[in-house]
Amino acid sequence: IRQNPDSWQNYHYQCNGAYINGDNKINCYHGSVHGDVNLMTSFAKSCNASFANIGMSMDREKFGETIDGLLFNYNQTKVTLDQDSTDEDVIQTSIGQGKTQITPVQLNLITAAIANGGKLMQPIVVDRVLNADGKILEKNEPSVYRELMSEKESEVMISLMEGVVQEGTGRKLKDRSYTAAGKTGSAEFSSDKSESHAWFTGFAPTENPEIAVTVIVESAGSGSDYAVPLARQVFDAYFSD
Repeated sequence: IRQNPDSWQNYHYQCNGAYINGDNKINCYHGSVHGDVNLMTSFAKSCNASFANIGMSMDREKFGETIDGLLFNYNQTKVTLDQDSTDEDVIQTSIGQGKTQITPVQLNLITAAIANGGKLMQPIVVDRVLNADGKILEKNEPSVYRELMSEKESEVMISLMEGVVQEGTGRKLKDRSYTAAGKTGSAEFSSDKSESHAWFTGFAPTENPEIAVTVIVESAGSGSDYAVPLARQVFDAYFSD
């Protein structure tokens, strides 16, 4: 979106279940064949082949700058990508695999920034400190830490994440008492390609976000099968009040 601000809406890719580049091959999860996809359907259906294709089409130095701008390579998160990166590195990074490392907290902060018009708030662990009489001794006020993306970019991302819930891998969050937007993930972590961590990150309500939830279920399988139902329980509990 950032590298093609005037043409990303025209993106199309024909997914036959795999992306092949020399000796590198990326399969879509469960061997799914997604057919003709644009960026919206690629995102909604988690089409690995399409995102590998997108990654290979981008300027690698600018790609790396975007990654750094999202606060990767900070603390425990790590994605190294620059002009000298190999095709394999680019392909794997484009689908969140390879050497990519991220914590649930980091992913939740990015998710919250998307929901917040691109502005990342300063994380707060302790809201306030009270004495035995209930008097406030110290209170941390909300403050903006950094703008991770423009408001226009965040609007596009929200639309993509809405599509995941309405038409894609997050449909188990559809038709609740609240609206939600999010993204699933199934992250392989060993040579056994049948094993993966189940991920989901999202927020609700879509039109006026109040809560962002990020879930990882280690070694469980797909995000749509295991992480989304857990996130739904959290959202349901929050909005039941």
